[in-house]
Amino acid sequence: MKKKLKLISAFIVFWVALFIGWEWWYSYPKIRFETIVKTSSNDSQVDSILQNALSTYLIPGVSVAVVKQGNVKYLNAIGYQNLEFKDSLKVDSPILLASVSKIFTALALAEVFSNKNIASQDKIGNAVMKPTAQYNSIDQIRVKDLLSHQSGIKDQSISQRLFSSSKTTNLNTWAVDYFQDMGPKKFKNSKFHYADANFDLLGYYLSKSENHPFDSIVRNEIFIPSGMVNTHFITEWPEESITLTGYQPTFIWKRMETRRIKFHVLPSPSSGMLSTTKDMSMALVHLLREDMGRYQHALEWLKNSDGHLAGFQVLTIGNHEWQGHFGGQAGYSSLMFYSKTADIGVFIFANSTDEVDFRMKLLTQLITYFSQKSK
Repeated sequence: MKKKLKLISAFIVFWVALFIGWEWWYSYPKIRFETIVKTSSNDSQVDSILQNALSTYLIPGVSVAVVKQGNVKYLNAIGYQNLEFKDSLKVDSPILLASVSKIFTALALAEVFSNKNIASQDKIGNAVMKPTAQYNSIDQIRVKDLLSHQSGIKDQSISQRLFSSSKTTNLNTWAVDYFQDMGPKKFKNSKFHYADANFDLLGYYLSKSENHPFDSIVRNEIFIPSGMVNTHFITEWPEESITLTGYQPTFIWKRMETRRIKFHVLPSPSSGMLSTTKDMSMALVHLLREDMGRYQHALEWLKNSDGHLAGFQVLTIGNHEWQGHFGGQAGYSSLMFYSKTADIGVFIFANSTDEVDFRMKLLTQLITYFSQKSK
């Protein structure tokens, strides 16, 4: 019996040692930047906030855009977009936005539906296509319930993902398969349940409504009119021109290891947007201008009876409400929030998983600083 226990213990020790060695070998040492990172910014205090975040939270690179009173007050990037080649992260570096993509899917949907006199209270099937007997249960969900994650729809469970195909699926094919998997299941208005499938389905219905690819609709309705010329929803991954890499802290060592992002659906209305920090500053300008900006009709269409925007998350920071969205996926973290009453909008991107809530800490620091800064 003792011999058996010794063998088991030796086996466990061997695998633990192997794991520790593997994690060390395939990770990058803690990044130590010089005291001052060379930047093109004229605001050294904000540079210092970002500089401190890099070392404190083990972030390879971070980029920030701040808009105040309709003007871009800060636009800068510090650190690396790739630790292997030490490529610098820049404000025009292509970045993955994960769930921040939902904001722009909502804006595109609102722009198209407002022009067609389709209301958010309308049932999605009745608004877009003739409901079919096969898919009637999903067709009868209201548009607003998909936007607010109150449709009753859920994403695949962990066990379902383990046994599902690892291949990336086209959006239209994914939707048809999703309908078939749901079968005759009845969907009723439910309490909030966050699920990417809500927005992926919205993208599918938007494509069917216009009889045009989803990514083209968003580009023509939102990106090009608002000057976001380097932004698009990806249709293939990986894109060869992208050197950006996502990272996460290692389990044991204070080092960084790569995270490989994978898309199950492309284009992905819920999380497949590729943009730049500079383009996101333009989006913030239009959001803050509201009735004077490019998103005027879309924002009015998305506005609920409580004044909040469908498809946007809501935060209370200080004495103001902030609307926007968090994004986080496989080594990439981002957020975009703005407050009309504070007249400030902030976008933050980092190529690292956010395990310590550094996005909120940075957001709070930036809001505090720019709220107090003179005009």
